[in-house]
Amino acid sequence: MSSQPIVSAPATSEAGIEESLTLPDGRTLAYSRSGPLDSDLIVIWFHGLFSVGDATNPPPPVKQRNAHFIMPTLPGWGNTSALLPGTTYAETVVGDTLALLQHLRPTYDATQLRIFVAGGSLGTVPAQIVFGAPYARFPYGRQLAGMLLLAPFSPFREHVGYAKGLRWREWISVGPPTRVVPGNVVPRLMKLAIAGKVRDVPSAEAFLHHEYFEKMDEEEWGRYAAWRERRGVEEGFFQRQMAEGMVRSVSRSWDGFLGAADAIHSDWGFKIGELDDEHSSNPVVIGIGRGDTSLWGMAKFLSESYRSVRLREYEGGHLASAWSMDDLLEDMFAAGGLYEVK
Repeated sequence: MSSQPIVSAPATSEAGIEESLTLPDGRTLAYSRSGPLDSDLIVIWFHGLFSVGDATNPPPPVKQRNAHFIMPTLPGWGNTSALLPGTTYAETVVGDTLALLQHLRPTYDATQLRIFVAGGSLGTVPAQIVFGAPYARFPYGRQLAGMLLLAPFSPFREHVGYAKGLRWREWISVGPPTRVVPGNVVPRLMKLAIAGKVRDVPSAEAFLHHEYFEKMDEEEWGRYAAWRERRGVEEGFFQRQMAEGMVRSVSRSWDGFLGAADAIHSDWGFKIGELDDEHSSNPVVIGIGRGDTSLWGMAKFLSESYRSVRLREYEGGHLASAWSMDDLLEDMFAAGGLYEVK
């Protein structure tokens, strides 16, 4: 089979609209993009749990720099095919990202092109996989200039004590029980518990409100209000957008959710401590809420493991770093040599 992607949607199509790419392995990759196709600045953002790639509203620091903003939908979520039998999560993510870049940016000046990868929550897994991928498998990796991780997961194979800080729900859903209970039983039981909460947008909005917004303190509500003002969006916009993505993410299958724990526990194709100097010299910016109990310890582990790291902690829970995303993106760009746009 050809190593080149089979184009099923033109790279000149309208920005922000979901597109699809038929991959060399026969699978389908859904993605969304915005910004100039020929920009020498590319930002690839990997979404988190219960979400899909949606580049309709790129963050201001990305838009101000005329970056090409790309959001692929991860394997098994939304309209992206699941992993093929016998393949690994790491090789699939790297292969999908490579095919997408070959499609959107087949030629480039290696002295000019800069690529940043970013992700939140589960999306920090593929972001790190692409960041650490051997250049022989991911040639575009030599153009990587930095990485941003919001509320990150650490590589469980390398982070021996990952389970110590997990809350009971995360301990069950992605922790040790998923390794000892056979037949993928734990994720399937979790699906039964969650399915009704993401069956439609109103249900998903109610779930988000209960899960995150009801638990925000006054300080975090203030930061959320300031974020809305900067973005020029009304109250409820963020929740509605997230809810719509949640429903879309499992509208065709639950393969992405059912394979999430396996992805985190899998071999990511590299070990942080064994990265060569060229990989390790690329800066990493990490944002985490101090109240995000399950992931705070993982953020600390990553900050002590990557060589060139900036850790930013915020008061609040799982969404705390999202309200400071613009500042974190500015940190990422600055660390990669692209300073603030006036």
